[in-house]
Amino acid sequence: MNNNKRPTIATVAAQAGLSVATVDRVLNARAPVNPETAEQVFQAAEAVGYFAARLIGQRIRERRPTYRFGILLLATAQAFYASLAQAISAAAEQHAGANLTCQFDYIVDRTPSAIVAQIEQLAVQCDGLAVVSYAHPLINACLKQIREAGVPVVALLSDIHEHAEEPYVGQDNHVVGRTMGWLLARTCGARKGSVGILLGGHRFLGHQARVEGLHGYLAEHAPGLKPLEPLINLDNCDITEEATLDLISRHSELRGLCVVGGGGDGIISALTQLPKRPALCCILQESTELSRQALREGVIDVVMDSQPRHTATALVQLMVQLQGAEGFDPVPQRVYIPPHIVTSENL
Repeated sequence: MNNNKRPTIATVAAQAGLSVATVDRVLNARAPVNPETAEQVFQAAEAVGYFAARLIGQRIRERRPTYRFGILLLATAQAFYASLAQAISAAAEQHAGANLTCQFDYIVDRTPSAIVAQIEQLAVQCDGLAVVSYAHPLINACLKQIREAGVPVVALLSDIHEHAEEPYVGQDNHVVGRTMGWLLARTCGARKGSVGILLGGHRFLGHQARVEGLHGYLAEHAPGLKPLEPLINLDNCDITEEATLDLISRHSELRGLCVVGGGGDGIISALTQLPKRPALCCILQESTELSRQALREGVIDVVMDSQPRHTATALVQLMVQLQGAEGFDPVPQRVYIPPHIVTSENL
């Protein structure tokens, strides 16, 4: 191409790999064009320096539907929820099919009535909701009423209804638990002993599913490893640190230590205090700067990362899709993000 020649519609079409007629439809709104194609034309126009690129972008934005989504996350000190919120915002901004605004709220008071109040407030202001919450009759009744009023709700990271009666985005938590059991069985070898488990709370169905998966795998394939009664850590690092030190002091036969929810930084803090690291396999959730450093230094063994960026992209796509859906279809509206196993060797 002669760079001194002013780019034309044909130039844009060649860059986009589309026909001139398609580009013309986008430029002049002569016929409907799907959002992905329109975005493709816009990117090509910018790339070749087409004089109307800015106008194309403006027209694309004007034709898109506009939605406000409410995102309710847990308020914790974990870096994970901050990275997830950033990823959701980025995915919403990059979505080609709609103009999206995300309104974030955070659960500080974990009582059912307080969570219900937050959900109801978001439902009044938003076109769709994504909620991280535990299961409770009051919360489920609230979500049912909101859905019946026409506001779609997606369970994020953990199911909220015992029978999975809602769209969902996150990991298959039972599979995560079984994978943790698989890792323990192979890192501990034939050694017999106990496995410590820490979870945010029994009402978090995702945590419960992970514990059940872990128990199931060990019972089937590594019966010499006996899971201890799970300890509640409320996803809190200080509680996790104290519980870790207590488990190590009381169980000389401890072979594994698993966090199935948040608070994993507490294990790192506890292990770094000890004069000698115990010979046990430590599995945490979520890849953060602290957990990656702990992997490099051999403080912990494995991180099960839920891939926040993939989760965010899938969530935004599903929430837009639900704006035009009639009812809940359990196959396409339950989106499972495969866990990413992180070790010191694949950082």
